[in-house]
Amino acid sequence: MQLNEIFGNNLKLFRFKNKMTQEKLAELVDVSVTYISQLELGKHTPSFNTLEALSKALKVEPYEFYIKEILKN
Repeated sequence: MQLNEIFGNNLKLFRFKNKMTQEKLAELVDVSVTYISQLELGKHTPSFNTLEALSKALKVEPYEFYIKEILKN
């Protein structure tokens, strides 16, 4: 599994855990819904600024997006 796919899967997992829609997350992070979707699909990787904003919105540390084992929990 590629790093961008791990990121995307964890982003989606954290979003679900926070009971948040792509629309709400996009609004909080100030990006488009399409961009959130592309991140979750592993088609894009976020900038450091976007990564920080996603972390704050989803209440996780930035490194947690890149931990492969989270998918198994």
